[in-house]
Amino acid sequence: MYKTSGQLKREAKDSLKGRWSDAVKLNLVPSLLQIASAVFFTLMVAGIVLFISVFTDSNDVSIGNSSHESAIFSGALGDDIDDMWDKDYNDYEDNYTYSPASVTANVASSYGVTPIITFVLSFLTIGISFTFLDVIRKREQQSMEMKDAFRLFNGVDFIPVLLINILTYMFQFLWSLCFVIPGIVKLYSYSQSNFIYKDLSTHKDTRTMGATSFITESRQLMDGHKGRLFWLDISFLGWKILSLFTFNIANIWLNPYINTTKAAFYNDLAKDRYLMLEVEEEEEEWTNF
Repeated sequence: MYKTSGQLKREAKDSLKGRWSDAVKLNLVPSLLQIASAVFFTLMVAGIVLFISVFTDSNDVSIGNSSHESAIFSGALGDDIDDMWDKDYNDYEDNYTYSPASVTANVASSYGVTPIITFVLSFLTIGISFTFLDVIRKREQQSMEMKDAFRLFNGVDFIPVLLINILTYMFQFLWSLCFVIPGIVKLYSYSQSNFIYKDLSTHKDTRTMGATSFITESRQLMDGHKGRLFWLDISFLGWKILSLFTFNIANIWLNPYINTTKAAFYNDLAKDRYLMLEVEEEEEEWTNF
């Protein structure tokens, strides 16, 4: 019998009882990155809206003035002056580089850092989730330190986890091409790959295993349980929306809660399956995803 979403949340809160300050410190770096991203995005959107409104107003005034002056010149000096004015104004517009489109393009180019931030956040979150899984299992015996967020940035786990997540993203993308729903389904199918890698790496040389082995194990483990994890995510939706109104500041406390609950979900689902049993290594087949 598996635990309900409410029971998993209570387990997460019980494991963090009296240790919330440590949990916040563990999640501090990704939380600050999320806050900075929210503030930056808000300022950029506000700047674009402000610039477009100012540019549009000034453009309307310029067009109005040009029309009025053109009428005067046309009446006094004829069509030649009017043609000269139109030519000069068109040249001005052609040479005017500050347009909403150009500003939008510049803003879009500034978001070249987004993949980097996403990459760093992903690896920090995975490392933090590994620590919370240990907290779920060992409770007070497991320490929570800020350095644990960087546990994947080493010479052992970095490459395997990187390959797992690259392949996971690739498979999700390919399934999404069929329609959005299959991509979402596969998102939940592959969601436990990192946890499985963590458990297997405690007693097995995972370097001998292909990255797809962990994805396959996750797909099999989540068979019949994708809906449970989906509803668990839905139960946090209200908190996530509320966090947006605080520029993600609420994530300082929300992230530990969510990450610990997700770790509790995996622990409830897998039990000791990957801590005790050997996983049969199969030939990597790219058609089974």
